[in-house]
Amino acid sequence: MTQVLKRVLIRLFRLCPLRKMIVFESHPDLSDNSYALYEELLRRGVNKRYKIYWMKTFRDGKVYTLPENVATFEQQPATLKETLQRAYVLNCSRFIIDCNSFVKKRRKNQVRIHLGHGMPIKIDLEYSRKFGDCEKYLIQSDFWREIYTEQICVPDDILCTFGYPRNDVLVNKAEAAEWRRATGVYKKVLMWMPTYRQHRRHMDRAMEVQYPYGMPCVHDFEELQRLHQQLQEQEILLLFRPHPVQDLSVWEEYTFSHIQIADDEYLAKSDLTLYELLGHTDGLITDYSSVYFDYLLTDKPVALTIEDMDEYFQHFTLAFPDYKETIKGYYVERFEELLGFVREVAEEKDSMKKERIGAKLKFHQDASGHSAAKIADMLTSDYGM
Repeated sequence: MTQVLKRVLIRLFRLCPLRKMIVFESHPDLSDNSYALYEELLRRGVNKRYKIYWMKTFRDGKVYTLPENVATFEQQPATLKETLQRAYVLNCSRFIIDCNSFVKKRRKNQVRIHLGHGMPIKIDLEYSRKFGDCEKYLIQSDFWREIYTEQICVPDDILCTFGYPRNDVLVNKAEAAEWRRATGVYKKVLMWMPTYRQHRRHMDRAMEVQYPYGMPCVHDFEELQRLHQQLQEQEILLLFRPHPVQDLSVWEEYTFSHIQIADDEYLAKSDLTLYELLGHTDGLITDYSSVYFDYLLTDKPVALTIEDMDEYFQHFTLAFPDYKETIKGYYVERFEELLGFVREVAEEKDSMKKERIGAKLKFHQDASGHSAAKIADMLTSDYGM
């Protein structure tokens, strides 16, 4: 009976005129490109004219402090009331802004802008091709057009090269006074952001190569201790941010003075978003993650832990014919090379700067740090927001 009622009410919602409402989606909730654009719209007072809804992915009971005319609804409703609210918002909103999950249009005259979750080194073709109908699909430069049209099958005429809103704070640094005070005892700060190897919900797709601490090229506790010792000697803080789906409960057992887990709790205590924090670091360690492309905008050193590259791209589709021909940085294929990168940062050397700057110019069409404003302007001029 409930399902019948739900279907009837959804049909009724689709008969209603579209309302002055905007749906935002991101993962995690209230983050990423969508959140950066949302903040720009708030600065412009759009919430005075439109009701803004955030679609919540996680039912964790978290209560957000939201400004006037902004609310949330559940992506996975548990009650009839939540089901009806979700159906109403998704069927009656004029605008849909998503960046991770694909929030499909319910009606043809809705306007959907897909902001993207990251330029791809790896592509899950089965998932990526389910992007659905949208008016604009964001990419960072014309370099990406062929990849998106040929591999992901996005029509060329909806691709736009405004850059990512989340990257604005990499170019125009946010204030970080509290965090600076807390980390002032260190000479340098490195961020380590690996992608996942063992997805905690899909262990059937896990890679055979195991890194016990989620740090590629760190194979055992002895190497972890050696890494920490070098960080101590060179007065460097390593902020380790594991991928959200990586199971890293092992870190609950350890405490290190020069390695800290930069999880959401750490960000909240620092009063910074992830990308605001990234803008203040002195170097990045990553691998096959899209954060590589974003961090190029800082012009700071990047290490790439690619010891397991051959196996990794048996599980995922590489977006390019050859990884090293396309992705430029300090390649780390052995533990000793990881220590070498830490030394370079400590000594303010940057052996791959020339190659990395060339990659930045190729991957980014606009490095001005005003992507959110440009997208907001487009929403106003082209779609009457």
